[in-house]
Amino acid sequence: MRAYVFINALHGQSLTLTKEMRNVPGVHAADAITGDYDVVASIEARDLAELRAILAGVQAIAGVLKTTPAWCSPTEEGPGACV
Repeated sequence: MRAYVFINALHGQSLTLTKEMRNVPGVHAADAITGDYDVVASIEARDLAELRAILAGVQAIAGVLKTTPAWCSPTEEGPGACV
């Protein structure tokens, strides 16, 4: 399953968090962004339990204030494909 996680960070921590998140197993990409969130990360997991574990790894990084996950709706193409 694929999910995107929108992250609010402490002021001035976006770039540092982005680099650290890229080292969390299961995080396939992380980018600093503008707008209501500071960082967005793409996550791939086998199931909900693994997704929760990956989110816990992201939330454990110093400077993360809030995470908002968004799961993709699967398609007939398989569990990793999203609408």
